[in-house]
This record gives sequence, structure tokens and C-alpha cells, in this order.
Amino acid sequence: GIPVLDVWRSDYGIAVGHTELVPRLVSTPVNTNKNGNKANFQIEYEYPEEFEFYVGDTLKTYETFVTVHEGDCFSSLNKFTNYMQAKGIKFVEPEESAFEPIWCAWGYERNFTIDEIIGTLPKVKELGIKWVVIDDGFQIAEGDWNVNKEKFPNGNKQMKGLVDKIHSAGLKAKLWWAPLAADPWTDFVKNNPDAIIKNEEEVPRFITWWDAYYMSPTSPKTIEHTKQVVDLFINDWGFDGLKMDGQHMNAVPPNENWLREDIKPIEDVEKLPNFFKMIYDEVAKTKKNAVIENCPCGTCMSYYNMPYMNQAVSSDPESSWQIRLKGKVYKALIGKTAYYGDHVELSDDGTDFASSFGIGAVLGTKFTWPKDNPTAEASYLLTPEKEIIWKKWFSLYNEKMLSKEPYLGNLYDIGFDKPETHAIQKGNTIYYAFYAENWKGKIELRGLGAGDYKVYDYFNEKDYGKVSSESPQINVEFSKFLLLEVSPE
Repeated sequence: GIPVLDVWRSDYGIAVGHTELVPRLVSTPVNTNKNGNKANFQIEYEYPEEFEFYVGDTLKTYETFVTVHEGDCFSSLNKFTNYMQAKGIKFVEPEESAFEPIWCAWGYERNFTIDEIIGTLPKVKELGIKWVVIDDGFQIAEGDWNVNKEKFPNGNKQMKGLVDKIHSAGLKAKLWWAPLAADPWTDFVKNNPDAIIKNEEEVPRFITWWDAYYMSPTSPKTIEHTKQVVDLFINDWGFDGLKMDGQHMNAVPPNENWLREDIKPIEDVEKLPNFFKMIYDEVAKTKKNAVIENCPCGTCMSYYNMPYMNQAVSSDPESSWQIRLKGKVYKALIGKTAYYGDHVELSDDGTDFASSFGIGAVLGTKFTWPKDNPTAEASYLLTPEKEIIWKKWFSLYNEKMLSKEPYLGNLYDIGFDKPETHAIQKGNTIYYAFYAENWKGKIELRGLGAGDYKVYDYFNEKDYGKVSSESPQINVEFSKFLLLEVSPE
């Protein structure tokens, strides 16, 4: 993940972390007393084996830091990434199309049909959505990325035909993919035992979620296989972007495979980011404007993988709070890169567009239309009632495009300021987003320059009058969210 630990109170906080240019196997444990009002924490490294110290010996540690700050973790994460970039970390430039709204076919789940996807395209386009994502279920297996002929009886050319249909509808196409995962029965695993990560007992490392083995990111065979897969997806099938998926992408364990005498076990750990750089570079050879999404399911992306993608995501959030919290973290670390709030159906009540919209995240959905897949575990049908809501949010998103604008992360503390507040600067206007189950009382509009300002609720089309920078408080009442546009008189 991110090699920074931040603990803060309402008055100040302390952050510690390491600033090595490659991933390190360290831990940052936090211990609290029984009352929860005191904590101690540190950065720890456990040596793989014991060794003896003698008089005059020295010990070189990883480069670490400690910093104090006011407010929440935004400032310490921002300082951390600025320092790391000064040391040599370099992020790719933002990709314009990564900020466009997304529809994913995952609402039909693994048993989707080609006809279901094609049949949904007119509604996707009508809503102002620009991207179509083909998700898990098209492939033979993890590690064998040719199409499943039960779903695509005419083989790989039928996938190309589907992409052509998406393009002919004026939409862009992205493909789901779980790199570094290979099912045990695939030809890759059978033919390349030296390309699999193993533990000290020579047992393959298992990715439990995918029921797959870990491919070694440093193996020449893994790299060549991956280049061939990228060529298939981008050049043969014609996809415009990739959705790289799986929490296993964040880190790999040391590789003890005795067939890999060319590397030390730790090299797979430290060189994992190079693997994702290779993917990004390989795609860019033929599609320099491709969108590369990194979605480490249920977790926050490794900082060391962030330089080699151009679309972060809230990655299977379990609540709207997680969408907003991850958004603040990504905005602190890679503020210019697109942040996608994931399918709105994963938010509170399955309809909380406001959490993504208000923090400057790309909107997305996985609705089904005109009917669900009969084998799907849940319904995501776009009913006429939902369609009214979906149309309003996607129209507003395409109008405002707040996802491209600077996020003002130091104005409010996500842990202690109530109601929870986020702010985005667009020209001379600040867009505020307030969140609470129910709120009745005063709110403060921070960050205003000198002068008077108009306050407007642009979602509900309600005028709140004027405020001044000297007295930037107003009384409001709202449920769930309040979105305000505050512009100079």
C-alpha cells in the first residue's frame, strides 16, 4: 500500500513512513492503551534470519521520516509524495478520456451475453456516458485470456466485432484483466514452472480470490506472456483501455522458486512496479491515449504502482465513506490523475452519486437494461424512476467536470470537522460538498478570498444569498448531502 502511517487528533497529528524508491517489507504497527487515548507506533523491519553484532559493526536502515501537522492526513501524504517525486518518482501525465463517465457490464455478472451488452449501448449513450467496460467472464481462465467459446463461439474475432459495435455507437471500450494471475490448470502454469512464485517449501503462492497462482513479475516468461496478452487486447481486439483488477497487484511475496537462480527472493517484491511500467509502456506503443485503470479490489493502491496508470479507483468500496476517504488520499498523492468512484451501485443505497461527484471523482454505473441477466445474484435494473436520477447526475457531471479541477484538501479535517466537507476550486468559484445523515445548523465556507460571494445549491437549484469572506457561515438543513457553488459577486 502506501508506506505512511498517520495518527491525528483534532489539534495536530504525527505521520511516519519510509521514503525508499522501491517497495520494502516493513510494517507500521499501532498500539493503543485500554482507554484508547494514547497510542504508540513505529516502522518495523524483521530480518529473515538471525545474525550477530560485533564491536564496531554498523547497521544501515531504510530511509524513514517523521512529520507533524495540523488537520487530517492530507498534508502529510502530500508532503510525502512531493518528496518522493523530488527523489525520482515520476507520474504519467493525466489522460483526458480517463475523466469521462463509465458504464460497466458487470451488472450482468460473469454470465453476461454479447446481446445484453449490445442491447444496453443505446441507453448508455443516451445518458451521456462515454466508456463501456467488458468485465470478468469473457476469458477461458486467468492466465489464458483468449475468449471463452461458450460465450464467443466464433472465437477472438467475435470479441473484435463486439469492440467494433461499441466504437460504432460512438463509445470507448475498456477490458477487465487480472495480470499476474494464472489458474493452476492453464498451459502457462503447466509449461512454465519457473515463472511461478513459490514459498520456502516450493509450494506455489496462491491468490485465494482468483483461485490462481502468482506469476513472477521478474520472470522473462511472465513478461513475454503479458506483452502478448496486451497485444491481443489492444491491437487485435481494439480496446481503448484496460481495467487491471485484483488486490494481488499491490504486492507479491518473496520468490523462493529454486528454478529462479538468476534472482534473489526479494527481487520480485522490489521490482513489481517495473512490471506495471512495462504494461503501461507496451500499451502506449500503439495507443498513447489509452486509459490504464489499476483496481486492487477492496484496498488502496500501492504507491509504487501509481506512476504506471492514469486512472485510480475506489476499488470495490463497501460504503460511500470509503469512496470519499480513498478519494481524499488519492487527491493528496496524485492530485492530477483521474479518480474513479467505481460503480454507484456500490455506494450507500446504491444511488449515492453525490459522494463521488462532490469530491471530484469520475462517475460510473453498472446498470442493466432493459432487463437483468437471469443468473445474476442481484438486480441492477435501470427502472424509469432510477433513469431520471441517473440522467440528472451524468448530465451535471458532464457540465461541471469537477473531477479535473484542484481539490482543496487542507481546508477541512475528514475525521473531526462536522459535517464532513470537501472543496474543489474551479476558476474563481469553489464547489463545496457537505455530507451527514441529517444536518441542521451552521456550516463554514473556508478558503474564500477577500470580498462577497453568491451561494447557490446547484443540485436543488436553491439560492442561499450572499456571504462575505469575513463572515463565511450560513445556516442550512439537509439530509445525506448538500452541494454548493460559491462564486464572487
